[in-house]
Amino acid sequence: MTIDEIYNNQEISVRSYNVCMYSGLNTVTELIEYYLRYNNFCKLRNCGQKSNEELVSICNKYQAFIEKGEIIRNIKNPLEEILASLTRVQREVINSFIVINANNLSVRSRNVISKLLTDNFNIRNFSDKILLNKNFTLSTIDNIGKKTIPELEIYIDIVRDFIFNINKNASEKQLIALKNHFLIQQTFSIPKIPTEILQSESIFKIVDFLLKKNAFFSETHNSIIQETLNIYQCHKKKTLEEVAMEYNLSRERIRQIRKDCINELSERLSFIKNFNDDLSSKYGIESSSSLIKIDENLAKQINIRNETDFSKEFISCILAVYLNDNFIVIGNVEDILQPKYSNSKNRHNWNNIYIINKELPKIDLISLANDINKRKSEKIEETYSFNFKSYLSVFMDDINIESINLIYPIVERIVNSEFNLSLNIEDNLIFKRNTIKQAFEYSYEALEILGKPSSIEEIAQKVFELYPDYQTDENKIRASMRRKDGFVPVGRNSVFGLKKWEKELEDFKGGTIRSITYDFLEQFSTPKHITEITEYVLKYRPNSNEKSIYYNLKIDESETFSFFKSSYIGLNNRIYTEDFEILKDTDIIERNSWEERYDDLQNFLLLENRLPFSNGVPEEEIRLYRWLNVQKGKLKTKKLDEQKGKLIIEIYEKFPPINGKRRLNSTEKYDELIEFIKRNQRLPSADKQGEENLYKFFYKQRKLYNNDELNNNEKSYFSKVFEILKNQNL
Repeated sequence: MTIDEIYNNQEISVRSYNVCMYSGLNTVTELIEYYLRYNNFCKLRNCGQKSNEELVSICNKYQAFIEKGEIIRNIKNPLEEILASLTRVQREVINSFIVINANNLSVRSRNVISKLLTDNFNIRNFSDKILLNKNFTLSTIDNIGKKTIPELEIYIDIVRDFIFNINKNASEKQLIALKNHFLIQQTFSIPKIPTEILQSESIFKIVDFLLKKNAFFSETHNSIIQETLNIYQCHKKKTLEEVAMEYNLSRERIRQIRKDCINELSERLSFIKNFNDDLSSKYGIESSSSLIKIDENLAKQINIRNETDFSKEFISCILAVYLNDNFIVIGNVEDILQPKYSNSKNRHNWNNIYIINKELPKIDLISLANDINKRKSEKIEETYSFNFKSYLSVFMDDINIESINLIYPIVERIVNSEFNLSLNIEDNLIFKRNTIKQAFEYSYEALEILGKPSSIEEIAQKVFELYPDYQTDENKIRASMRRKDGFVPVGRNSVFGLKKWEKELEDFKGGTIRSITYDFLEQFSTPKHITEITEYVLKYRPNSNEKSIYYNLKIDESETFSFFKSSYIGLNNRIYTEDFEILKDTDIIERNSWEERYDDLQNFLLLENRLPFSNGVPEEEIRLYRWLNVQKGKLKTKKLDEQKGKLIIEIYEKFPPINGKRRLNSTEKYDELIEFIKRNQRLPSADKQGEENLYKFFYKQRKLYNNDELNNNEKSYFSKVFEILKNQNL
């Protein structure tokens, strides 16, 4: 017999088992040889007094005798061999069988067997005191009656036969079904259990089945909690008043029932710890994880696999109970299960619960959350911030850098998820001003969040979205957007932007096309060609075009501009040389010939060996891209003559069409991050849909920056992000 078998039969402790394995004592024979040689095991590494006594007891139990200098094992009875080779599942099934059949005995017989086994009905104790005890006889038990003996003899024979049958016939699937049957029947007395449930180790299927069978609570209480708590997604939640009317009870009584059920929920759900659900392979939930948080995607995956309809909140509760040996729960179960008709004022009302590994450094996250909630609820006259790591140390007993660094990313994620607060580039937590704003500040904030020139309607909609209780209308918002408060009109269609964008954004300039053109021409002492003017204007008004710009200026009634032949334009208040001839009404705008643009394209193809891109490239390349696109359109609509059409077709045959945009690299990802920060006035969030990848990018870049692993270009962009965050008090 091996030491593994002894251990699996629960005859020695884990410590004693480890002593044997470390010392190379793998069989009982080897153990006895060592004992006969040294009389004890005290010299073995990590062997204390208790382990020594345990191992000596094993040697005495499996006593061998010496014959001709060899150690020969005693002959064991078949039942002893079977019991020693039982698997964990087999032992669990037999344990349940012993208990269930004991419960079916008469009161007298039950009392006798309970006293004999000292209320310990597991197979090890049962076999030691009854099945393998050569001195055991029922008639010698105190106070046993004549009628009790036959009943207990039958009971013992049933258990013995069951052990033999389990060893010979039961497959793993049958064992699981038997174990589940005995567990559920023993705990809840449910007579008929579907085969699908019996053969399942899924904690979610089993909880769903037990809920629907009213196993955890009475039928009335079960119905009340399903109508008032976020257990099933499909159940429409009712108010306490509605449920009280339905059951003809008072509102207070319904509230008490709900509260009592929530308080008892963890204890009732602890039944699922008897099962062995492989959460890792099914859902990627690892027992080594630092933090487990159930999001919508994981909840959907769990529900689809198990054909259930649990809310993500209730799934979190199930997992919290199932994993509580190695994890602790942060959050308030009442907060997440109850519909939020009202909130507690003196503490944080949790949006989620977080299942955190017990091995992590200890920190009082409840007090931390309450403190942040209090700070956000208070009147903040001026935006302020403080170092997040230093802040964490306030809520820790064991304060050291290593512990803070371990818990830091976990708490950062919780704070981001619960309060939508992100750390800035310097790892500071920021609390922004929340006092009453002036009228223009609402419009200003809305535009900053929109991040682009917007119409009065869009600005008003964003203001209403941000501040639903703020009393205003579009006319008041329009009146508040004055230049002195930092606004600039964009065109003549009630579109506005922010004055500061003219310095911060390369592609933004307030005013109309005419004012933009005026600013451009004012820089030069000579008129400029419409192509140059268009190139400049398109930086700020990309939806315009050369023809539109020319005629926009031409119809200006203020006579600000003067027009010259060959499509040159100047300012009326300037005097130019006679080299430029004033355009008469009969003259028309001149353009580069088709052949000239085609030659430009050929030169580009020869140099770059590819078609031009539409963005992320010099302006000249963008113009070539647009010109080629126009020719492609004309080719499709047969508006291009045959000869020119052949030339365009030849280009596309040599250079197959591709997506006109460059593939994203870190530089373009930085551009996307900068645009997001400017538009939303905050960093991306890990828990907001569509922002996860940008959050991961920033988090990774920040880590690389701290480790000095960015290249020079990335360092430059990272510094730019830092400056933007600093300027916006983020």
